[in-house]
Amino acid sequence: MGFDLFLAAVSIVAAAIATWALLRLFPSSDARQAIPLRTDGGFADPSHTTDGGVTIDGKVTADGESASDIDGQPTDHLGKRLVIALILTIPTFVITLLALAKIAMPGWLTNPWLHAIVITPVMFYCAAPIHHRGLPALQRRRPNGDSLVSLGMAIVYAYSLLLCVVSWIFPAGSRDPYFAFVGVVATLSLAGTLVRQHAMTAQQTAETEKAQSAQSTESTESARSQAKSPEPTQEKSAEELLFRAVVGHAIRARVLQITTSVTIVVAVWTCALWLAFGMQPKPAIAILLGSTVLSVAGLVLQAYDRQVTNR
Repeated sequence: MGFDLFLAAVSIVAAAIATWALLRLFPSSDARQAIPLRTDGGFADPSHTTDGGVTIDGKVTADGESASDIDGQPTDHLGKRLVIALILTIPTFVITLLALAKIAMPGWLTNPWLHAIVITPVMFYCAAPIHHRGLPALQRRRPNGDSLVSLGMAIVYAYSLLLCVVSWIFPAGSRDPYFAFVGVVATLSLAGTLVRQHAMTAQQTAETEKAQSAQSTESTESARSQAKSPEPTQEKSAEELLFRAVVGHAIRARVLQITTSVTIVVAVWTCALWLAFGMQPKPAIAILLGSTVLSVAGLVLQAYDRQVTNR
């Protein structure tokens, strides 16, 4: 129950090593890779790039995904995943809260294996779009909000599953699984993605209607300007838009990369400091705190990235 000098030293040294490795790994990747260039030194057509490209209207994610892939799934598929996640998460979350409040319940309701069976579909099916966007970005050393959410869920899921198998290796008080955490984070992420997808669809519909209503006026003005000096003006305008989009994308990708890297470092030190100086049960609370830092920051960055992309 008291202060463990050995555990504190090991935790701080491990956090320092992890920080050094993370700062060398992620920020060292070259953000200029996000700027597509031709062999002659000019800007390449971003619509034909496969990694880190942008479109002229700027609708691209920070890790190079097109606007059409921003949510990964059609609305009906996301809605189905969200409904399944809600059905499986709500009872698990309620039972976990009642167990933490020391309210007596049948033993089978608090069985860790039951919670593992219920939440596993949420982790690997409902949250699959999050993993498909986050893990490749993490491998490319350009983590995004989905990477943080996926990492936070994976840590808690692995910890809880380990408790089901070898709970005896953990100290008393740290043997309660937290599968409900995985379900709650996945549900919040899917709900936010679905809301943003509906907003993006409504925005695209409004833009289409506006473009159609102004089509006749634009064609008339274009015909008049074409009679004067069409070529230089249009080429200059397109080049300027392309330059702004490419530079803006590169800056946003770099900022997102640094933000996610710093978030991972903060999560590591949160876990280490609680293991060193926190109250019991240290392992359980440290894992939850570190994963909460990752998940909350990931959810915020998901909303920010989608909001900027849709502008």
